[in-house]
Amino acid sequence: MAETDLPRTSHLMLMGIAMIVIGVMAIATPAVAGTAVVYVIGALLLIAGVIEFIQGLRTEGWTSKIFPSILGLVTAICGVAVLAHPLLGLTYLTLVLAAYFVVGGIWKIVTTFSYRGVTGWPLMLISGIVSLVLGILIWRQWPVSGLWAVGILVGVDLLMTGVAMIGLGIDVRRFKRMTSRGAHPAA
Repeated sequence: MAETDLPRTSHLMLMGIAMIVIGVMAIATPAVAGTAVVYVIGALLLIAGVIEFIQGLRTEGWTSKIFPSILGLVTAICGVAVLAHPLLGLTYLTLVLAAYFVVGGIWKIVTTFSYRGVTGWPLMLISGIVSLVLGILIWRQWPVSGLWAVGILVGVDLLMTGVAMIGLGIDVRRFKRMTSRGAHPAA
């Protein structure tokens, strides 16, 4: 990989720091972060619904227009509903999140046993157990978990992505130094 193909490390580091700060803020104020996520989802639903409705109207023939137009209208109405009642949207998003973690956790646990010959299989098992427990925890505290679950999970994701970006920036900087001195990094 040529040095010119690599991203600037200052950008990676700044983005990483910004993501860490935003992630910490999301974890510190999970209801605000969760509500922000719901607003984004509501806006995306509204935009997608309007686009789908317009695309449906542009097609030839009534049979080709009806279903995309109706689906676009329903999607746009759902977007408006989520934007009008973000806490209700957050509550149901949390329920979907709980189901996702429960099903994902069960899937990971079951799948893990087909990898028992591989060295890292216990880590996948632990990941499945954590996902299952998290899903059950969110489910048992629902609808109150809507006030914390989405915001904290988004915050943790942002925090971890920020740490990863800083680590990548450090590695890219190291790689650039090695290549500028004429050393060839191991593949």
